[in-house]
Amino acid sequence: MIIAAAPPAIRIEGYLGVGKTMWTCNTLALLGAFFLIQGFAAGAPKHLELGFPQLSKRVQVVLPENYSPERKWPAVFYYHATGGKPTTSFMQAHTRNRDWIVVGMTYTQEGRLPATAEYLEKEFIILASTRRHLAAKWDLDPRRCYVGGFSKGGWMAGFLLQYDPTLAGGIILGAGHQFLIRDPKRFRQPKSLFVGVGRMDENYPFALRSVVHYRSLGARVMMKEWNGLGHALPEGESRALTQWMGLEAHPAVDYKKEVRGWLVKRLDQIQGLPDLVDQWTAIRDLERMPFFRMAAADDKARVAVLRSALEGGVRVGAEAKALTAHQGLLRREAKGHSLSGCQRLATEYLALSENHAGTRQAEIALGDHERMKKLILHLRTQRKMEAELKAKGEAGKDGVLGNDPFKGEREERRPIPDNPLLRR
Repeated sequence: MIIAAAPPAIRIEGYLGVGKTMWTCNTLALLGAFFLIQGFAAGAPKHLELGFPQLSKRVQVVLPENYSPERKWPAVFYYHATGGKPTTSFMQAHTRNRDWIVVGMTYTQEGRLPATAEYLEKEFIILASTRRHLAAKWDLDPRRCYVGGFSKGGWMAGFLLQYDPTLAGGIILGAGHQFLIRDPKRFRQPKSLFVGVGRMDENYPFALRSVVHYRSLGARVMMKEWNGLGHALPEGESRALTQWMGLEAHPAVDYKKEVRGWLVKRLDQIQGLPDLVDQWTAIRDLERMPFFRMAAADDKARVAVLRSALEGGVRVGAEAKALTAHQGLLRREAKGHSLSGCQRLATEYLALSENHAGTRQAEIALGDHERMKKLILHLRTQRKMEAELKAKGEAGKDGVLGNDPFKGEREERRPIPDNPLLRR
């Protein structure tokens, strides 16, 4: 751990007056961070920047519009994708600039994400330092800190969620879980997790796997798949994520009236759709929304009756049958990716698309078939590399070569025994 030799200068705008500088020994000593505050116009989010010598870019912080030092605030630490920069905009779109401290994080190492305990400790130090400072100066609630991110940031969020037992939860977007640890340990306290992924994202099966994995560790998991979307974030707002963050920010609030109003309005919209398959798809999405979990039993029953009625028709019935078959293959895939298993799944995805021709699931299954073909090529290349490295005596006993099955580069790491992500 590195301790700064001298306290940094703090420039504060707004509360102390523009241009005034205050030196204090209570500033963030760890890693010599400094911050700059700006944008204190009435009603505007309050912006802070935190600089660390280990980071090439400053951490971005936005306080909520309704910030007050009279209470403690939950915080979400958001990690950007490869090649990005610290950002708070996506999370702000889902907090609506209220109730949450939003932190745009970055990495000590650019490029690919090393899956080692040593690297994670470096990132954890930055996270812990930022969290400690915001708790001391800006009323962050250390018991209600969440990590999130997209793509590389999603993988990082998952690693940190397992690495730091004090985190309250996470948001994994465009990423998932890949069995990078052995003998995973259950969480010491319940955690909440939101998993969001495009249905056409090549990381989709890993997102499914993360649901199973984190539930097995004791997490409360909500998954949202964005229909028709690849490896990207949805434009604008994901209503599911907004609902989830609202519930996490105010877990004790009675949402019955709000949930009821939302459900009635949404059902009216759905029943107004001209295409019955669109109605059925929208109802299935509705049943997986955070608010729906809180709906009254009779309202849930009403929705189930509507869905069943649609499935009694020819077109929707064909879609439902194809989906059931498709889900069986996806459950198998979520268990792991061996070369022989992927070859069988590639054949079965193609067969499903042919046997259920004319359905939307057939088109999606064809996309899964193409994804399996890519993965088969990767696994063959990986197997060849493992053999070459073994001959040179360079491969670890597990022969693990990478943490991204859709990239050909070898990850420079050795397998770590036991659980590298568990902080003891």
